[in-house]
Amino acid sequence: MNVAVIAPLGLSPPVITAFVDHFGGVRDLVIITTNEERVKQGYELIRIAMKQKYERTRIHRLEVPFDDVTTENENFEFMKIAGKAIRRQKEKFESDIVYLNVAGGRKNMCITLSILGQFLNVDGIFHVVSPDIKLVNEILENLRPDIERMYHSNSDEEKLEIYKEKEKYFNSLMFPRDYKVVRIPTIPISEDYVRRIIEAIYRADLSSLAASEREMLVRHGLVEGDKVTDFGKKLVECLVR
Repeated sequence: MNVAVIAPLGLSPPVITAFVDHFGGVRDLVIITTNEERVKQGYELIRIAMKQKYERTRIHRLEVPFDDVTTENENFEFMKIAGKAIRRQKEKFESDIVYLNVAGGRKNMCITLSILGQFLNVDGIFHVVSPDIKLVNEILENLRPDIERMYHSNSDEEKLEIYKEKEKYFNSLMFPRDYKVVRIPTIPISEDYVRRIIEAIYRADLSSLAASEREMLVRHGLVEGDKVTDFGKKLVECLVR
């Protein structure tokens, strides 16, 4: 089975590698980062740690063009990027299973990704919990100078040498045994149903929808009266191909 994991990254890289380790490796790991410096340092640490333990995993980085998701438009932009990543794994790379790890990244990114996962029928959405996050943060900060050196090194050979200098500490940080993986309860939504709703909003023609469906769209801010709102238009733009 070809398994893909898509995960936003914040300031705690171990939640991503611990999740991959939980499954004993995956074929594709897609990491969504902001352009914040420490986040990019964390990505590089993940890449080198994975190269050490799971070198056959293909790692892809997607960068959202801002430091944080602070506006509605930025949230929609993040949704477009994440939605494209999910569809690409299913269609282009033919992943049999697509999991979302929503333990990292900003809170609104994780919430949005969880909802998007249901729309696009991923196979599972997970959170990762450390029993002692204070200890993890202390180890991470103690290794920060080495992580920065790794990030600024020019070659993978140099980066791997830095990792191996403190391999025992890096491995205990990135591949711990005490992390808990929690599956978030989800109910699959029929692709035909989602497609029908999206098409009605995209075409601004609600006549095919039942009255109860139109009422739900009104309550969720997608429709006002018999017209699609700007919010509704932005949402379907993220979901259409």
